[in-house]
Amino acid sequence: MEAKEIVKKAYEAFSKGDMETMFNDLVHDDCTWIFPGEVGKHPLSGIHKGKQAMMETFQKIPGAWDNFQVIPGEMISENNKVFVKCEGKASGMSTMFGHFFEVADNNKISTMITYDDTLSMFNAMKK
Repeated sequence: MEAKEIVKKAYEAFSKGDMETMFNDLVHDDCTWIFPGEVGKHPLSGIHKGKQAMMETFQKIPGAWDNFQVIPGEMISENNKVFVKCEGKASGMSTMFGHFFEVADNNKISTMITYDDTLSMFNAMKK
């Protein structure tokens, strides 16, 4: 399966709330998720190493934002790398995100770097 198809499947699983499929079938055990920003100021910021750390951070999303959605748009793929322009939505937020992925030889996501509008996300957080 091509990297772009794997990333598409991950967005589909995320949008359905199907974290079991996403993390069991599409995310590498030793993945790294980088969410820029100062740790402690934004609930998702940090370098999250390993599937467990990524899962624990994803679990913070429903508590921080109401009606959080990531809607993938254009995807650019080259070899095992994929960049996705997304629309990020939540109550009080509508903005643009950029996500970079690398897919390992076992057809699982090994790296994710999010280039999200952290200010809009912060302003839309539940207080």
